[in-house]
Amino acid sequence: MIENNPMSARALVLSHGDEAVTDAVVAILERDGWSVTLRHGDAADVVPSDQALDGVVYVPGLLAGVTQQVEPATTLLDLVEAVRAHLTDAAHGGARVVAVGCRDWLGWPTRARAAAQSAGLIAAVRSLALAHGRAGITVNAVIGMPPDTDFTRGAEPALGTHLYEPIPLTGQPVTADDIAATVAFFLDPRSAYITGQVLHCCGGASLLSSMSV
Repeated sequence: MIENNPMSARALVLSHGDEAVTDAVVAILERDGWSVTLRHGDAADVVPSDQALDGVVYVPGLLAGVTQQVEPATTLLDLVEAVRAHLTDAAHGGARVVAVGCRDWLGWPTRARAAAQSAGLIAAVRSLALAHGRAGITVNAVIGMPPDTDFTRGAEPALGTHLYEPIPLTGQPVTADDIAATVAFFLDPRSAYITGQVLHCCGGASLLSSMSV
């Protein structure tokens, strides 16, 4: 039974890129009645106050397929450690942690380093879910495509291969609002029994990956 009311819940959003997605996440949470604190700094210095946190969102800036200077997996681990004492305990409904990654975690020949960072983020999400499940803290990942762009990042196959960029099967590109709505799904108290999961918000493009799961 979830006791924390989303109309009075507090969320912390840490962003290191993907500004459109970050803005959309903040907007949808505030629309749903969350009190949102947005931070862009170091994970260890983001705790806004002594008040409890019901939700934490990490947007590492992986959607563009660019290697990040800050290691996303390590940052997520540091973030959860920094806010752990402020997360709502199980007796009061628990807390939700959501990280936003990129479809490239499935592998892509021309973005191997960015793909490795995306895959590392998934490993951190799953490990944190295992570590904090008994405390009522769920940890999940939303995997997106670059929002509001053409279906492909290049009209030709990836250099030296026969592989074309996967495209959405839905006929429309994924938007920042689509990704934000999926984040909000995991933060909703009704999703409290879901943890350690990787949900692709990609219009089915992950199904076309050569390493699809």
